[in-house]
Amino acid sequence: MKLVGGRTEQEYREGLVRSNLSLRNSSSRLGAALEAAGVDVANAYVVFWIPEQAEDIYQVLTPAREIVTVELSRYSDDVLLLERQSLKDYERGRSQQDRIKLAVALDLIVSKRRGVR
Repeated sequence: MKLVGGRTEQEYREGLVRSNLSLRNSSSRLGAALEAAGVDVANAYVVFWIPEQAEDIYQVLTPAREIVTVELSRYSDDVLLLERQSLKDYERGRSQQDRIKLAVALDLIVSKRRGVR
């Protein structure tokens, strides 16, 4: 998907950058779970967060072009689920807005690799 630099993309970009900073925070349970699974959190972005009653579900785009779904308990330090899925499989059936957000996250990953921000 080609990015055009619109307001929606900018809003997604700002939120994704904040998510990356949060992952790199030393007290981040999600960041710790991802690191334990071998994910480079310095270049990962939370693309979706689903708050549930007893857990939080996160979907994180990694530099390996995969989505890692992590389910964290709200009442303990337990990781209830950690699944990996290729980005290609994940994108099937996603809305246009979801695809824009994923494209912005991919652009951030590529920009970081090139040393551009």
